[in-house]
Amino acid sequence: MVVISSTVNVGPIGKTLDAQGQPIDEAGKFLEKSFARFADDLAWWMEAAGLQKGRKAPPF
Repeated sequence: MVVISSTVNVGPIGKTLDAQGQPIDEAGKFLEKSFARFADDLAWWMEAAGLQKGRKAPPF
């Protein structure tokens, strides 16, 4: 499991995304802004995990 320091909050989905999945209204703008940081953090963890490939697992 990966713990990511940033979070993504999504309010009522019908007031956040339209039928095509595009952000709408204020909630959509907030989601768009906060998702970029979340995605960057997740990408960092994925890269770090990839660098661990082949290493011995910690003893815990």
